Amino acid sequence: MKFSFLCALPRTGATLLGAIINQSKQIKMTPNSILPEVFLNLFNTKESSVFKNFPYHTGIDNIILNIFNNYYKDIKADHILDKGPWGTPYHLEILKSMFKERRFVILVRPVLECLASFIKAKRDNKDIELFCDSLMDPDHGILGKNLWAINHLIKSKEKHIVITYEDFVTHPQKELNRIFRFLKLKPEKLDLNNLKQYTFDGMSYDDKNVEGPFHSIDVDKVKQINYKMEDYLPKKIIDRYKNARFIL
Repeated sequence: MKFSFLCALPRTGATLLGAIINQSKQIKMTPNSILPEVFLNLFNTKESSVFKNFPYHTGIDNIILNIFNNYYKDIKADHILDKGPWGTPYHLEILKSMFKERRFVILVRPVLECLASFIKAKRDNKDIELFCDSLMDPDHGILGKNLWAINHLIKSKEKHIVITYEDFVTHPQKELNRIFRFLKLKPEKLDLNNLKQYTFDGMSYDDKNVEGPFHSIDVDKVKQINYKMEDYLPKKIIDRYKNARFIL
């Protein structure tokens, strides 16, 4: 099984992209991956008093080196596109130690549009400013951390392609062909109409556990969703994050 990586800002059409890509038998795209946190927890284990009392590195390193293959061993595909903040300095070093060649698909959209899309989908209008700040936190916020990961990844000159939200929803087949060719796969004409909600190995997102239906897609066809940021974001948030951007 071969692994490549998707670093995406949230609200950039990643769930839609996954719903389309997962029609393929060549490749499957994961949901938000738990593996970055799994690696972090395992490496933190090496700092525990129990491990230091008996530092059997061989055993824990065997677990680490086999995480990807063991986690995805039941997936019926030859290629996995794992979605996570793999471009952070810490996680990129992990991938460098495990894979001789690494390829990254980067999915982006203007940061303020991402924030506005979150607020549009949020179930209530409470604490919007606090919610946006939590999203933009570079250590724990899903938007801030992925922005950090993407910028570090591009600066590191890893092999990557950048797909913008606008290009993807405007020319989906063209951008899908770019992804497949970049990953050294044969391009496929996948169904862009009459879509199904995203699934992976028969499972779906359970958005009851988050603050809105952030992973539901329009199943009729691929289309761009436009709205005014000012309708959803307080001026304080617009001013605070208007200069937050990804590198191109």
